[in-house]
Amino acid sequence: MDTKALRQKILDLAIRGKLVPQDPNDEPASVLLERIRAEKQQMVKDGKLKPKDIKNDTVIFKDDDNLHYEKFSGGTVKCIEDEIPFDVPNNWEWCRFGSYTLNRDSERKPVSSVQRKKVKKIYDYYGASGVIDQTDSFLFDEELLLIGEDGANLLARTKPIAFLADGKYWVNNHAHCIDSIDKRLLKFICIYINAINLFQYITGSAQPKLNQDNMNKILIPIPPKAEQEKILESIKIILSNINDIDLLKVKLQSNIANAKSKILDLAIRGKLVPQNPNDEPASVLLE
Repeated sequence: MDTKALRQKILDLAIRGKLVPQDPNDEPASVLLERIRAEKQQMVKDGKLKPKDIKNDTVIFKDDDNLHYEKFSGGTVKCIEDEIPFDVPNNWEWCRFGSYTLNRDSERKPVSSVQRKKVKKIYDYYGASGVIDQTDSFLFDEELLLIGEDGANLLARTKPIAFLADGKYWVNNHAHCIDSIDKRLLKFICIYINAINLFQYITGSAQPKLNQDNMNKILIPIPPKAEQEKILESIKIILSNINDIDLLKVKLQSNIANAKSKILDLAIRGKLVPQNPNDEPASVLLE
């Protein structure tokens, strides 16, 4: 069994709304998005965000012709049907990454390896592909979604591109720092980013990069909040079972290797098959 392919298939079903059944009683994703837009606008009024932080936020909707359109802050409307990668359930919505999240890249800060060698190793120090070191101080003390900004892993995908960080930690300038109006929404985004092909949003080949502008353009399918929680719970259970299968595969492969070794050992010691006294002895063969 190819468990890596199975994991990918589970994630693919999840982001398409095919992993758990839809509940017509769930608050639709459109209400969730309206609430996020209202709260971001209030944050601008309260001085927690700057007007430029939401000026590129858009609204994606389906019109009477059953095509998807995007409305920009200036009032312009554009058909984006050719950008929609797949169909989603009726109570889901499409949204741009930047409209759905809060970007906190301005708070990250690199610390050179030379400087890190001089300090105590207390708090995790994150880079593009996860924890790469530790340092004696921290920038964040909360849960955030980190997404690799550059590096070969953006194309190779040998490690997750998106990962959640919590507690006290430091982030350098190679990982985007993403927040949300509701931090529980970060988990589904994390799954989605790791499930899709980001090639169209990545620039450069020798030095691949997912810059902030391109990241904000990523189309995200948004399930109702209640369904997001069901999806996450279902994924947790299924992936746990797949991990158990991986462990069993390792044990089975070890048992097979041991069995092969034991069989060969018995063979060369004359203990694999019974001896026949009528056989011509080996001494005659050697003579």
